[in-house]
Amino acid sequence: MQFDIYRDQALERLLIVKRGTSINQLEGLQPSFLNGLERPNQVDSEVGSLPLGLNRKEVIEAVEHRGYFARTLKVSINEVDD
Repeated sequence: MQFDIYRDQALERLLIVKRGTSINQLEGLQPSFLNGLERPNQVDSEVGSLPLGLNRKEVIEAVEHRGYFARTLKVSINEVDD
């Protein structure tokens, strides 16, 4: 399966769809999630690699079932006193 992988500049949001899918037509995603997503990277799931930390099987199942795989990454840093 061939994918288009969209990310925002801060790498906090990730959207994976079948290659050639218009992301503006996806149901179930908030329009604010799509704001700022940049031109897609194209990957063949059989040959290329998905972004680190993603389960290939989970991504394929989500794309086949919903038409997309979406993930939001939130990073927090806590200061620890010694």
